[in-house]
Amino acid sequence: MASATPQAPNTAGTTALRAFLDSGAPEGSTDYTTVVVLHGWGWHGGVFRKLLPLAAQSNARVVLVNRRDYPGSEPYTPEQRATLVRLASAAPSPETDAEAQAFFRDLVKEFYDFLVDFVRRENIPRPQGETGGLIIAGWSLASAWLTALLASVGLFREEDVHLSEYVRRVILFDSSHFCYGFAPPPNSYQPLLDASLSEEERVLRFGIYITGYYAHGDVWADGPSALEFRTPLADPSPTGSRMTPEELAETTSAEPQVPGGSEGLLAQMMVAHGVIVAAREGAFYPKPAVEGASNWENVEVRHLWCDRSVWEMPWGTKRLTEEIEEAKKAGKHVRDVVFARLKGGNHFAQWDMPEKTLQAFLTKDTVVE
Repeated sequence: MASATPQAPNTAGTTALRAFLDSGAPEGSTDYTTVVVLHGWGWHGGVFRKLLPLAAQSNARVVLVNRRDYPGSEPYTPEQRATLVRLASAAPSPETDAEAQAFFRDLVKEFYDFLVDFVRRENIPRPQGETGGLIIAGWSLASAWLTALLASVGLFREEDVHLSEYVRRVILFDSSHFCYGFAPPPNSYQPLLDASLSEEERVLRFGIYITGYYAHGDVWADGPSALEFRTPLADPSPTGSRMTPEELAETTSAEPQVPGGSEGLLAQMMVAHGVIVAAREGAFYPKPAVEGASNWENVEVRHLWCDRSVWEMPWGTKRLTEEIEEAKKAGKHVRDVVFARLKGGNHFAQWDMPEKTLQAFLTKDTVVE
């Protein structure tokens, strides 16, 4: 397993989001690929740090971006937080739904602005076939940021930097059913929703649940009965159980996750007001870009899933696959989506299998073993 020494946070730039860690450009390369990763719930960009020392040998630059309320980036403004609190508890209506979707689109625009600023400042190479350009990966909850980006980017006007000329691939990395707005299967289990547990017990149970390895059956053939909902394998043991207190401190942030924290409020808002469903529909069934806006119609979109992840990820993969197939049969305009599989990986493949994870980001193969 590769080891990594985190580099100093990169706080350059004027956007709300920052590159928390950056491997830097490979020495002497003029055609390297820039891989930008956006993190999920609670675990920030530091959990991808093992990819950094592997980047140069793959002719890549790995940039780990933290969202608001995470280290190195700006916190939510008082105005944003007040809006988030209000919308999280507001009853659904056409007005509040539209406001919530606009609020989230503004957050996504901040990530788009980071990408534009980074390309401008760093003068990254343009795409040259299978090298150069940008690959953007959103892990776990951040896949909802990327579906919203795909849904909204056709509204974002391009100025001096034409981002559409740089982005080669968008990766929805180990996204769950929740991040696409699909319902869970009957009899499924999620410790954060277990009313029989105390708040402290939920958090502790979730750390094992989400980092475990699971032996699922064939969910495509057998449906939900093929999924293991509760019990991870003893070997390999859950990733979180093998991380030191120092490693956990360097890869997680408690504040956004606590009751009343920004992550929970954001999730409440996204569910209550149809934000996630609207992002999914806009991403996979796109409307034409407005004139002068960034047009990502031909950007490759890849759903990359890890087959030993918690049940939420294979279930999300199955549901998205089915929906897209049904939409094509119905004659809808559907974005091309590549489904790729990281065999043997759990939800923390970037920590336990960093070489394979980076390979899966860069390769054209649809199965990485």
